[in-house]
Amino acid sequence: MGKDCKKSPAKVALKCFVGAWGFINSTLVNTTSNEIVTQDWAYPVPSGLSLFTPNGYTALLVTANDTTRPDLRPQGLDQSNPSSSPDSEWAKIGKYSVAGAGPFRLSNVTGEKGPEGPQGVNSGSFLTSTLPARLGPFEFTFKFYDDCEVWNLHQDY
Repeated sequence: MGKDCKKSPAKVALKCFVGAWGFINSTLVNTTSNEIVTQDWAYPVPSGLSLFTPNGYTALLVTANDTTRPDLRPQGLDQSNPSSSPDSEWAKIGKYSVAGAGPFRLSNVTGEKGPEGPQGVNSGSFLTSTLPARLGPFEFTFKFYDDCEVWNLHQDY
């Protein structure tokens, strides 16, 4: 990490977060049985991105994948003419996507250990969300790898 090694772990972690991140995969695990929940609409490959700003705001958008789940992504919907498609098609978009935005903060950040980067807790509050139940606080644990080129977010439900 070069000059970043002299910075506090929290500053290094913030620098790692800042920017836009695409999703590679999503795995929902039942914490009681430790089994992968394959019925999750975003499994195994969601589409979307998360954005983190240097001044502490985040936005995310997750949708079902056009390639792996085309049944959940109706084609031909025209936002300028909503009546051109049945409500059942529009409902799929709402059911199989989520977006949210709000401030975030990092805590309990520790420095890198070998090839691993900083790790800690990312928490905050969604001020807006497509799903009203997602308004309010959120908390993820994070861990960066490969000089902050790869990361893992984990959230318990």
